[in-house]
Amino acid sequence: MNGEDRISKNNNLFTASEGDYVLYWMQSAQRIRDNHALEFAIRMANKYNCPLVVTFIIMPNFPNANLRHFTFMLQGIQQLQEAFKAKDISFILRLGEPASEIVALSQHAKLVVFDGGYSVYEHEIRQEVLQHLTKEVYTVETNLMIPIERAYSKEAYAAYAIRPSIMKQLESYLEQVEDLDVKCKSIVALKSLKIQTVERFIALHLPKLDPVKPSTIFYGGEREGLHRLQVFIKEGLANYEQNQSDPSLQGSSKLSPYLHFGQLSPLTIVRAVIASGIDAKAYLEQLIVRRELAYNYIYYGGVHVFDLSKTLPNWAFETLKTHQIDERPYLYDLETLEMGRTHDPYWNAAQKEMTLSGHMHNTMRMYWGKKVIEWTTCPELAYAWLCYLNDKYEIDGRDPNGYAGIAWCFGKHDRAWKERAIFGKCRFMNAAGLERKYAIQKYVKYVEELEGACIEKK
Repeated sequence: MNGEDRISKNNNLFTASEGDYVLYWMQSAQRIRDNHALEFAIRMANKYNCPLVVTFIIMPNFPNANLRHFTFMLQGIQQLQEAFKAKDISFILRLGEPASEIVALSQHAKLVVFDGGYSVYEHEIRQEVLQHLTKEVYTVETNLMIPIERAYSKEAYAAYAIRPSIMKQLESYLEQVEDLDVKCKSIVALKSLKIQTVERFIALHLPKLDPVKPSTIFYGGEREGLHRLQVFIKEGLANYEQNQSDPSLQGSSKLSPYLHFGQLSPLTIVRAVIASGIDAKAYLEQLIVRRELAYNYIYYGGVHVFDLSKTLPNWAFETLKTHQIDERPYLYDLETLEMGRTHDPYWNAAQKEMTLSGHMHNTMRMYWGKKVIEWTTCPELAYAWLCYLNDKYEIDGRDPNGYAGIAWCFGKHDRAWKERAIFGKCRFMNAAGLERKYAIQKYVKYVEELEGACIEKK
């Protein structure tokens, strides 16, 4: 088994029991390749000479999830239906609450396998299910390069704190996950939903979703994620370090939606990047160190990540509150921000890129967040609105990377700078900086063309 320390047994009172199959509850790792939880489940099924049943539970009321998110996710699930059929593994798709569905499916299972989740809500879901199971249960971490508590045993103050620990261990976590077959090929007959078309499935089973339009440029699924990875390595990786920060060059990998839904493993990406032979230190820093820092922040911060007084360094929170009374040159309401109708054409372009495509360039995300701090009456309101907009429109909204990126705008994982109005000692960004460093008008034109293409499709 690759990565034994990724596996934890959740209920030591139980051992493998009488049953017809091993049950893997797939939730955060929606893929086949480099899925440690799937590999472990197959090994256990082969050990007990029984079939494997993989189940995915669609939760209609998942917090802040809308039509855009469900469309992208279900495009991937549709591909999984086909892939598991080809591997002679039963794939059971159900709609409802895991606490009831997993318990029902576990009645005839020898044991149950979970994949790991890191947010408060994901942890609560798994704990609720676990309380009702009377079977042996294992959780397998598979969506990070290094298991989260091994990467760092407490919340890291900044990237410099967590980087040495990660880089010291990284080599031992680079082994590819074996693509195993189940020995017992019999298909288990259990009730399951089928996705013929995603649009039809949503119309039938999820008609009340918040109707945020699906992305115009991203299509979900493991196949699409792997294709984008290969295109990025071929066309973008060599120039990533010099291009990634320039919004006009669109030099980022744009793989974050596939990482968020577990349709791609960071291990798959890292191995492909290393195999390319291209010097990719800057990209691997973002993919490994910065991403694991974001997960560290969410995991150890828990419920406090949405409370600025508890999640920010003291200097950052205090300086923002001290300058809360400073005069603001502009104040906007949420509707104006959401529509991208401020006085600032660069901010408007960033907001529209996100609402249209489900993605915002990283540099513009920083600028976007900083300006909302400047245009609202207090840091708490700015933070709440930024989280709302991020979660509603980003395909990878509700992701640790997104929350860490927003918190960074308020001083998280950063250092104190020269004090100024409104921002205090927090880092400042302005339009002049964008104009000085980048061909920012080219970025605005890109978003205008994106908007025009969306209008034509209506």
